[in-house]
Amino acid sequence: MPRLTFAQLVDSIRANFEVTQTMKSHNGKEVEIHGFIIPAGPPDLSFFLLSRVSAMGNYCCEVPVGQDETVYVYAPKGVKILYDPLRVYKVRGAFEAGPHTDRTYGFSLFRVRNARVEEAVGAKIFKVGEPPAPTPDK
Repeated sequence: MPRLTFAQLVDSIRANFEVTQTMKSHNGKEVEIHGFIIPAGPPDLSFFLLSRVSAMGNYCCEVPVGQDETVYVYAPKGVKILYDPLRVYKVRGAFEAGPHTDRTYGFSLFRVRNARVEEAVGAKIFKVGEPPAPTPDK
């Protein structure tokens, strides 16, 4: 199962909210993506937004600002997880890319349907610096 990243989603956006064919090639296929849950619908989390950053604002002024940093997630019967706004979650399901307007939730560029959600223990979604350079033996 391919794992998509928010960097790939951002890179796939073109003018006028067009999405690249490469990203559209994942349409209907099972994918995995990691991110933070932002509740946006029913309390059972049968619909929520998945974002690159936490809704709690881990970093000053760093909140999702566009459709390229948000995935609409639809779960069949709600999600059986303990929600924590500072945890990273792994979402797997049928991917859709391209402009779409949902009557209830509005406009989106990326969606995952029939989602299965679990905590992504040990997930690395941020690149933090470069590894230290090896030191020569003396």
